[in-house]
Amino acid sequence: MKKQIMVILSSLLVFLLIVFIHKTSSIEAFDIEVLRAVFELRQPWLTPIMIFFTEVGSWYVTAPMWFGLLIFLLYKREAGAALFITLVYFGSRSLNWLLKEVFERPRPQLSQLIEAGHYSFPSGHAMNSMAFYGALILLIRMYINEQNYVKGVVITLLVWLISLIGFSRMYLGVHYLTDILAGFAMGTAWLFVVFLFYQRTASEKKKVERG
Repeated sequence: MKKQIMVILSSLLVFLLIVFIHKTSSIEAFDIEVLRAVFELRQPWLTPIMIFFTEVGSWYVTAPMWFGLLIFLLYKREAGAALFITLVYFGSRSLNWLLKEVFERPRPQLSQLIEAGHYSFPSGHAMNSMAFYGALILLIRMYINEQNYVKGVVITLLVWLISLIGFSRMYLGVHYLTDILAGFAMGTAWLFVVFLFYQRTASEKKKVERG
């Protein structure tokens, strides 16, 4: 559990660092330069792919996935895991909404390819995807003990998916780099806070069952 606490503290430290520097003139200029560099990568064939990845990070894709996973876990009598994925999913979205209201950072106005509402900091797609798809990675690692090729491929694909969702938000012009990094950091922190709670609850349950 020490590793989980270290991950939480490190992620919160990264988030706080970004909070303190993201409105400085030098970082704002850097954010804009990064966006302009990303815009240079735009291609007619690549834009639909980036829109696809951004949609995979949207609630109307992740909500049915959460619900299906919830039903499956309850069917398998894994109530703890079901509670874990539910707290991760809804907690991340609620916390992100609150943080956006606190910081009230306007979205980039350089060259948006899609419409996006609410504020920009931290990125909801980055934060929620890191939390939800990260939770899937942890569940896979916990419940599939044997090391096999498929397990490794699925985890690798999920890591790439999280990264591409974050990148797609910059490509489409609706987030700065600091929005994405802050979202990843806070998403990681929230994920491991809930994971730590889940592990401690499961450990106490085992102690009770053993008498």
